[in-house]
Amino acid sequence: MLFLLAGGFPFAYTAQEQSESSQPQKQITIIAQHFSSNYSTIAKSLSLSSLADDYRIVNISLDDWKILKPQSELIISLGYSPLEELLKSEYQGPVLAALITSQEWKELVSQTPPPSSVSAIFYDPDPQRQIVLGKLLLPLSKSVGVMYSMDSPYFLEGYKPAINATDLTLQTLQIKQASEVARQFPVLSQDSDFIIAQPDPVIYNSQTLPRVLLSSYRQRKVIIGYSVGLVNAGAVATTFTTPEMLVDDLRESTSKMLTQGFKRFIRHSAYWDIKYNSEVARSLGLDIVSIETLQSELNKLNLSAENNLEQTPSEKDEL
Repeated sequence: MLFLLAGGFPFAYTAQEQSESSQPQKQITIIAQHFSSNYSTIAKSLSLSSLADDYRIVNISLDDWKILKPQSELIISLGYSPLEELLKSEYQGPVLAALITSQEWKELVSQTPPPSSVSAIFYDPDPQRQIVLGKLLLPLSKSVGVMYSMDSPYFLEGYKPAINATDLTLQTLQIKQASEVARQFPVLSQDSDFIIAQPDPVIYNSQTLPRVLLSSYRQRKVIIGYSVGLVNAGAVATTFTTPEMLVDDLRESTSKMLTQGFKRFIRHSAYWDIKYNSEVARSLGLDIVSIETLQSELNKLNLSAENNLEQTPSEKDEL
C-alpha cells in the first residue's frame, strides 16, 4: 500500500483497488512545499470542489513528490519552490502554477525557460489594472510614479502596455536601500500625478511605510497600494484577489485544460475586486470607480486578463 499524508490531506490506494476499478480515475496532483495558511485553504478547497467528481486529487509535499512522482493528468503547483523544482527537473507534463507573483515567475523563467506545457495564474495585483484604476480616479493625470529596487527589476515590464494605452508618462526611481526611501519618495511624488506601490520589501516595509504614507498625505498624492492591508493603512485603493476567488479561477481553468484541450496561458487572476480607503478617497475629493467601470475600460484598452499573456525570454527571441 502507498500512503501519503500531505498537510492533513490523507490519500491512500492499493494496487488491488486500482485493478478492481474498470476505469480508474485520472489524477490531479497538488504540490506545495508545506500545506499551511493559504496553501492549505486552496488545496483543501480544490480537493472538495467539483473537480473531485471526475478526478482523483492528491495533495503531496514537494519532498514527497521528488521521491514518488505520481503519474498525473495535471500538476497544480502552489508557491515558488514547487514550480522551481518542476522547471529544474525539466518536467514535461501539464502544470498550472499558482500562489506566485508575476515577479517570481519572471525570475524563474529568466533562469530556466519553461516548456509550453506550463501555465500560471499570479495572485499579486495586475499592474495594468492598477495603472488604469489610477487613471480613472484622476482622469487628468499625465504621469505615474513607480519606485523599484534591484530586488524587483521585472516589475516595470508589466506596466508598459497600460502606460502606452493610457498615454501616461512613467516616472521611475531606483532605490538601492531602504534608508533612501524617505528622502526619495517626496521627489518622485512631486514629479508624478499618482504613485503605484508594488510589493518590494526593500522599499515598502514596516520602517518605511509610515513615512511614505505621511508624505503622500501631506502632498495630497494618490497611492495605489499593492494589498488590502496597505489600503487600510492609508493608500487610496488597490485591486486584489482573495483566496476564494483564486480557487474559483483555478477550478475553472483546470476543468477547461483537462476537458477542452491544453492551451497555455500566463496571466493574473481573472477574478478580482477593488478595495478603497473611503476616508482617504473623500479627503482627496475622489469619485469611487466601480469594478464594472474599471473592467469596461480594461476591455476598451484591450488590457483584460484574457489578453494579458506574457512571453518567456525564449519566445521573445523567436519573434
